[in-house]
Amino acid sequence: MTIYILKLSDVKYLNRLVQNKIKFQKIIYQKKSCLLYVDKENYDKLNKYLEIYDITLERVEGLEKYLFLLKKNIIFIISIIIGIIFLYLLSNIIFDIKIMTDKKDLVKILTNELEYYGISKYHFAKSFKEKEEIKNKILNDYKDKFEWLEIDRVGSRYYIRVLERIINKKDDKEIFQNVVAKKNAVIMEIRSSSGQIIKKVNDYVNKGDVIISGNITKKDEIKNVVKAEGIVYGETWYNVKVELPRSYERTVYTGNSYNRYTLDIFDKKFFLFGKKDYREEEYDDKLILSSNLLPFRFNKTEVKETKKVSSIYTYDEALNKGLEVARSKLFDNLDKDSKILFQKKLKLYEEHDKIIVEVFFKVYENITDYQEINIIKDDNYS
Repeated sequence: MTIYILKLSDVKYLNRLVQNKIKFQKIIYQKKSCLLYVDKENYDKLNKYLEIYDITLERVEGLEKYLFLLKKNIIFIISIIIGIIFLYLLSNIIFDIKIMTDKKDLVKILTNELEYYGISKYHFAKSFKEKEEIKNKILNDYKDKFEWLEIDRVGSRYYIRVLERIINKKDDKEIFQNVVAKKNAVIMEIRSSSGQIIKKVNDYVNKGDVIISGNITKKDEIKNVVKAEGIVYGETWYNVKVELPRSYERTVYTGNSYNRYTLDIFDKKFFLFGKKDYREEEYDDKLILSSNLLPFRFNKTEVKETKKVSSIYTYDEALNKGLEVARSKLFDNLDKDSKILFQKKLKLYEEHDKIIVEVFFKVYENITDYQEINIIKDDNYS
């Protein structure tokens, strides 16, 4: 049974309530006021007298109490429920996958297979049983590629650990080779593990010249033939031509800014309490809260207004931009261990609506290549 407990501010009005045929379960007197205990039926009758006689609802006991609290805190409760669901979803969604190998062919195979079985970014995490089944299927389908495979989940990220299967193939014929120059260069460093070095540092070599020979000689006589192995680094030369538009757009700051709290989720920025104010803007985030398990960041963000301004390159701007683009273009075609030793502008001129920049580079890079020696080793070599 639900009981409503009300406070009547002045006890002198109690008789009027009784005259209006309102029945009380219990009355507790408190100096000039009193507490009235009524059931649901009599509470409904009292409703029209609440303001007239200054009656306030103190509390509710019974089932109605919980319904009363629920109605009173409905927004807070809904927010908590949505928050729990949101956190559950976030904690069970995978936001990153790291395949722990530098073998591009293995990475490609694993990426395709994992996506086929539903292991990819922004998908729900698999159970332990599902992961084991997927792992065993991949190992069974690629017996010649993978020796061992493990799928580990850490927070919202999968780490895919893999060991390549090495199949030792016995060659019917031993290979003999020379180490040769891949391109024209000046030798800067030679690292040899087998073979006879016939060039030295600072020698100029053309493409195809032998640097480490597989022919082992003594007094101009070939005593043995081996598989020459090593790495050769040399100084090489490039002319890079870059075309730039005569005019370009640059971003400038207007000086207007304001602070706002933002939430970064899924690599997207969400503004809290308000909408975007500027047509074009940049953000300077100061981290307040983040999580290693969930991909979110709560920031205090300075929002700066920007605008695009059309400009024409000055001589220095064109030169600096040309050098930057030329270096980037050059490195796209070089190995990771290459480095620029020297650069020089050759030309800078206008052609139609374009600016042409030509740059000369000296580069330190790997110039190693191999050349097979087509002979059959016999008993005369010792």
